[in-house]
Amino acid sequence: MTILHRTGSIVAGSRKIGVLFVASALFSETAAKALINRTQELAVDERLTGRLQVAEKLARDRESCAESLKTLDLDQLDGLVIQLSTFCTAELLHEVLDKIGNRQLPLALWALEESNEIVTNSLCGAQLWASTLNRFGRRFTLLLGNPGDAAIVDELAAFSAAARARASITGARIALLGAHADWFTNLAADPWGLKQALDVTIEQTTLVRFLQDCKADEASEKVAAKRWSDAHFEDGNAENGRLTLGRTYARLEAGLDRVKADAIAIRDWPEILYAENFRGTWAALGELSDRAVPIAPEGDVMGALTALAIRAFDPSSLPFLTDISGIDRANNRLVLWHYGVSPRLSDGPRSLDPVLKQESFPLRAGAMTLVRLSLRNDGAIRIFVAEGEIEAERSKANRAAGYFRPATMEAEAFIRNFIEGGYEHHVTAVYGHWGNAVRHLGRQLGLKVDHA
Repeated sequence: MTILHRTGSIVAGSRKIGVLFVASALFSETAAKALINRTQELAVDERLTGRLQVAEKLARDRESCAESLKTLDLDQLDGLVIQLSTFCTAELLHEVLDKIGNRQLPLALWALEESNEIVTNSLCGAQLWASTLNRFGRRFTLLLGNPGDAAIVDELAAFSAAARARASITGARIALLGAHADWFTNLAADPWGLKQALDVTIEQTTLVRFLQDCKADEASEKVAAKRWSDAHFEDGNAENGRLTLGRTYARLEAGLDRVKADAIAIRDWPEILYAENFRGTWAALGELSDRAVPIAPEGDVMGALTALAIRAFDPSSLPFLTDISGIDRANNRLVLWHYGVSPRLSDGPRSLDPVLKQESFPLRAGAMTLVRLSLRNDGAIRIFVAEGEIEAERSKANRAAGYFRPATMEAEAFIRNFIEGGYEHHVTAVYGHWGNAVRHLGRQLGLKVDHA
């Protein structure tokens, strides 16, 4: 039996970020309290619903600061935003840090925008706190704007998403079933390096042991076969094709159910893909990618870790590993192409080739972000991120494929930067634009972010 022990107690989406308000007796208390009321109204914004725990009291001295912090359950927070409601000396910062103690809690300093009359002097206070944190060796993120501004809501949402991701991947356990694909040397992950950098543990088991757990009954196989009820089978034998895929799905599902981990990297080919009793492995992996625990094929540990972070951004998302396999320079776009993608992301019919190796469908059009947590040769971790969109025009490539147009640079410059930067040949794709959340995540983890 494959047992990989999970230690994490964090459930993505179940925790919040706290908001603390600090001020000085030298400035208007009325203005500070008005800011609190306006900030509390943000909690009902759809981007922040259920994400904020707002302190109930303005902190103006060490006593009131301690009382205010008591209204925030620091042990249940993923991050803490400190609004400089007015200028404030570092006396209260010391109080905050004392209460935080050894908790690895991401901090954000929120400075207000005053373009003419200076009422709060918040921006100057943020500078004082930031430089003090820097002297203490504490990382922080700067938020700038006023309650009610659309931009500050976006920043709070991005900081919150990043804090969830940081909590999700820090201390995570990644199951490696087998190893990386043959000669995909660039996918090798250093267990010691990941443990040192992110407290991530790689727990490896053999494919032989995993496959011993891949046993399913006939009833489960028939239920699974219905997942391909709307698919087209090129050999014309749809009933046999569905039953074959159902058997493979149910068997792999049974094995994966025995793996206790936060994310899974599996060596799916050639051993499983070409085994007679696992025909249709790649199509089955696409359906299995809907599971709560992310799965990365080809034994890509960093791909699995990236997907885990993305799931924390949005638990309903369906991140998928993909290659950047083609470039259409004439139309300034790239071709994304891979297997193991959820059919829920398709924009058109699903089709299976005669030997059930390839399931093909076009990716649906929409905003997309490409992300990669990457291991450098010196053991350091960095993050690649790029926003863009999947175009409505369909690529003729098989598998799950689509045209990706980068948002901020030419397609050729994009792929040249990616290759010359030494990144692995995989990225994790997710619908929506998450570039700002990734930048916040890099800041919280102290990692370099390459934004294309």
